[in-house]
Amino acid sequence: MIELLATPAISVLLVIVLSFVGAILTEKLKVSYTTIMILLGLGVSILRIASGLNTLPLDRSLILGLVVPPLIFEAAMRTRYNVLKTVRKTVFSLAIFGVIISAILSGVVLSIAVGLPLIAALTFGVIMSPTDPVSVVNVLKRIKAPERLTTILETEAYLNDATAVVLYPIALSLSFNPMQSVRLFIYLFGGGLIVGICVSAIAETLYRLITEPLAETYFTIAVMFGSYVFAESLGVSGLVAVAIAGLYMGNRTMRVAMSKEIRTTMTKFWEVVTFIVTSFAFLLLGLKEDATLLVAFAPFITIAFLAIFLGRIVSVYPIVAIVSTLGEKIPRAWTKMLGVAGLRGIISVALALSLPDTFPKREIIVAMTFGVALLSLTIQGELLQIYIKRLKL
Repeated sequence: MIELLATPAISVLLVIVLSFVGAILTEKLKVSYTTIMILLGLGVSILRIASGLNTLPLDRSLILGLVVPPLIFEAAMRTRYNVLKTVRKTVFSLAIFGVIISAILSGVVLSIAVGLPLIAALTFGVIMSPTDPVSVVNVLKRIKAPERLTTILETEAYLNDATAVVLYPIALSLSFNPMQSVRLFIYLFGGGLIVGICVSAIAETLYRLITEPLAETYFTIAVMFGSYVFAESLGVSGLVAVAIAGLYMGNRTMRVAMSKEIRTTMTKFWEVVTFIVTSFAFLLLGLKEDATLLVAFAPFITIAFLAIFLGRIVSVYPIVAIVSTLGEKIPRAWTKMLGVAGLRGIISVALALSLPDTFPKREIIVAMTFGVALLSLTIQGELLQIYIKRLKL
């Protein structure tokens, strides 16, 4: 029986059934879908450990190559460029400089507070620096936040995912050469941007040759994964390429090369895709959690969570203040929202799991990553909804 439960077919069926259960519980309990799926996965994980089953596979390539691209692509397609233009300075400042400031500050605080080697603490800061786009978007949809605020949070989330992935190999090198790191960052980020534009431009030309609706819908999948794979094969950021491809697709290709009926079909198709991928991602996150490690490293996890939260607050307020002097006025209530909306999730887990076995304090870093992600996506996510309602956005 135990061997049967471990088969891939049963695992897929489990994801489908629990996704359905999670959707029902979300509606009945008025709790976010992300929280429900993680808790369901955590419950199954406890049963798995008690039954003696092996841990489930959840590695960097699975998450960054299969799970994250659809989420970023769909979110980017929904982003209206005319709205993004009005907040682009805020978005790019938070997505790049906010990640760097947050990573450094939280790493230094954690090193001082728990005695981790500075290089290990800074690497953890980089790992935990990207915000989770799916959870933030789910919260915003439930309370119908203003479009400009939604655009800031959503666009920042899928761009800072790319920033963290770009910074990760720099942190992993165990040495920081400022000029070399800046050049590498520009190459990875800029290269991903160029690949995204090139793939999108070619795809738009090919779209004009396709007249079959299903083929058009299917082709968007090829554009998404094609941009990611092509960028990664060139050694640049695949996630940046996917984000640019999504923006291009939603703001140009869908408007100049598709009929209204196809656009509607495309939108519904990607809503279904993101629902499935979201369910899969957060259920697996819960399944991968090891309750024994969470208990063993509870003090580290608590301090790490506070350090990450502090890093987010300290990075947001100065950036918003500086950007406001450059002409992009952000309401004070929105600044508060940006400060507390830094939910951490699946990207951080992917980066932590890909740490080499010989990396200093790897076990502690992985345990803290899972623990902080769990606290962030459940407790912080629910408190965020309450806080947003109080702000009356």
